Amino acid sequence: MITPQEIRVKALRHWSGFDYHRNFLSGASWQTFNVPFGKTSGRELLNEFSHIGKSLHELQASAKASLGYGYQIDFELVAHRQLGEQHLPSRIYFETEQDFLRFIGKLREATQFKQLARKTLEQHPVLAEVLQGKPRLLLDNLAVWSKLLSVADWFISNPRPDIFIRQIDLPGIDSKFIEQHKTQLTVLLDALLPPSSIECDAKSFERRYSLRFDQHLIRFRLLDPSIALAGLTDLTLPLEDFCRLELPLKNVFITENKVNGLAFPAFPESMVIFSLGYGVGSLAEAGWLKAKRIIYWGDLDTHGFAMLSRLREAFQHVESMLMDSATLEANRSLRVTEASPVKEIPACLTDAEQATFNTLLSPDDFALRLEQERIPFGQIEAFLHALKT
Repeated sequence: MITPQEIRVKALRHWSGFDYHRNFLSGASWQTFNVPFGKTSGRELLNEFSHIGKSLHELQASAKASLGYGYQIDFELVAHRQLGEQHLPSRIYFETEQDFLRFIGKLREATQFKQLARKTLEQHPVLAEVLQGKPRLLLDNLAVWSKLLSVADWFISNPRPDIFIRQIDLPGIDSKFIEQHKTQLTVLLDALLPPSSIECDAKSFERRYSLRFDQHLIRFRLLDPSIALAGLTDLTLPLEDFCRLELPLKNVFITENKVNGLAFPAFPESMVIFSLGYGVGSLAEAGWLKAKRIIYWGDLDTHGFAMLSRLREAFQHVESMLMDSATLEANRSLRVTEASPVKEIPACLTDAEQATFNTLLSPDDFALRLEQERIPFGQIEAFLHALKT
């Protein structure tokens, strides 16, 4: 026989499955909630008569007839050959919304949910579909919902603000609140703002709603003194400024290691970009790179090839430097093992690069690695000399 604890579990499942909330949001009135349960068979009644009697007593003790709220029980008369007529539950149900909510301890939460939902839909009817599809968005944010709507209203009044989040001034709302609730705000703003105010393809909150943000810093050296900027050859620029550069360059070298970038030899009409790691993908925004010869030099390991592949997703003409089997073989004594290798061949590698990638991998679940800084400097100079000629 079902227990009060099991009834509570089933009722809470109705709540946590958001059936209650969707019913309210749809405008429908409360529907009596019937608790599903298995009825007692004649054999069970005979074999467990004493236990069933005790369970029935507990069931009635926690029912509305005893507590004044909660579930109700309808009984039916069951004739048993050995035991005679027995009154057993035929239906267990919550007739009123109050009974249901008090029993599961959600009365205050439900009251707050309904009040906020009504207020929200009065202010922003367009959110009806959002809340119907995602009632949890409101339910999980009851304590901060009014603040979320205030932020959303600010964006409605200030589309594409082009300021930092830190500069948004709202009573009782600081920038940390906005930072911590970007996921919830994204759902609201996508529904409330016109398409012209949203960069739909942008993944970050700041880009999506045209806010300023702490951009990737691009550090580079100009390898030809004749193209120095105001006499400067070692510069660091925010990505946005880097994208606006107009320099008489033919070659752009990109290297993973900072020291290699600092020590990179002079080369005519060229720059070297360094210390980006997997952030090389951010260079895709610099459209002017498409017209330059791009040469990438990373660690001769699986992650180095993964970074090369990521860069080539944006610039298909990227060449690799000192990332071949010959370099790996010429420096056998300098190779070490790679702690956490990439197991799958990156998509954007040439046939020769794929072959080198496979050479790095071992069937014993470890991989070889030749770090950039281990390669003798003379080999770098020799490569660049061959490139000039």
